[in-house]
Amino acid sequence: MKEEYREFDAMVRNRLERHFNAPAQPKTTMMAKKVAIEAAIPGWQPISWYEERGVTGLPPVTFEDQANAIVECVKAGASIIHTHPRDPETGMTAHMHPVGSPESRHAYCLMEVMDRAYKEIDFVCAHHTWWGKPDKGAQADFISQTKLLLELGKAKGLGNWYVQSVLIMTEGNFDVGHAIFDVESIQEGVKWMEANGVKPLVEIECFAIPRVKQHLIDTGLLKEPFWAVIQEGKHSDDRAFGGDPWTQLEIITSLGLARQALGEGTFLGIAPAGRNWLTMATMALLGGAEMIRVGIEDQFYLYPHKDDISQRASDTTAMVVNLAKALGREVATPQDVRERIGIKLTK
Repeated sequence: MKEEYREFDAMVRNRLERHFNAPAQPKTTMMAKKVAIEAAIPGWQPISWYEERGVTGLPPVTFEDQANAIVECVKAGASIIHTHPRDPETGMTAHMHPVGSPESRHAYCLMEVMDRAYKEIDFVCAHHTWWGKPDKGAQADFISQTKLLLELGKAKGLGNWYVQSVLIMTEGNFDVGHAIFDVESIQEGVKWMEANGVKPLVEIECFAIPRVKQHLIDTGLLKEPFWAVIQEGKHSDDRAFGGDPWTQLEIITSLGLARQALGEGTFLGIAPAGRNWLTMATMALLGGAEMIRVGIEDQFYLYPHKDDISQRASDTTAMVVNLAKALGREVATPQDVRERIGIKLTK
């Protein structure tokens, strides 16, 4: 700098420090933690839904196509995979299989898909393994399928690869024939998982946050670090149904209530669904959520103001990964997730 301008520069700097002293402002840490992206594929939508909209290849049906969709999402930035495997014989999700035992068919299809994907990439699985107990009025059974997958994994030398974590549902369900997630079955499932090296992922509706604290944390059944994901816009949750700005405020409220009830150390995520999923995902990134769920299971439209839909399984994964990076948030790897929530592979 030329000497004759130094006095002027000093004057400008003095004014800057008095009116806008950015260097003196403390850094905010809300977005400092890594964010994990969970991809939910291949979804449960009927094939005709995509056919009517001119989309081919979605949802993936063959075992190879389902595995390729997982690989595609992981390569796009996902570290967690949630899948309802499709049965190639029917095109439907395996747990809807009309013939034989749906439990064993689901396990077979899940392993076929995961084995193919595992040849190329690593990921943390977070699957649905619950079933209704006909002898107990459809009370949910969180143990039998989880135990089966754990035993099958051990027999193949893969340990807990198929069930690194498992979903615990807390929704109120009113459909006839659907499993009922009551306190007894949830507590029974969490206790068994914690004792057998399977990490419970508690999927919570905003209205059930206090119940998780009361029945799982205060009782000591759920072990730290807790992993919880708030369901927004699905699973009997209608609070995210409205438009701007209410869905944005809903995310802020849900994150705040969950942190207050479950503790700041909780690995807390948001699973947004419906028209406004992208709005909610953006607010969750800004609000410091450590996990965002994307994928073709619950996100039918790409944008809240358009009818565009995914052409590839990884479209929403790439969108949120790019958004996270634009906001300066580091995207977590599978190993980052395991270290954060204490999952130990036994294979």
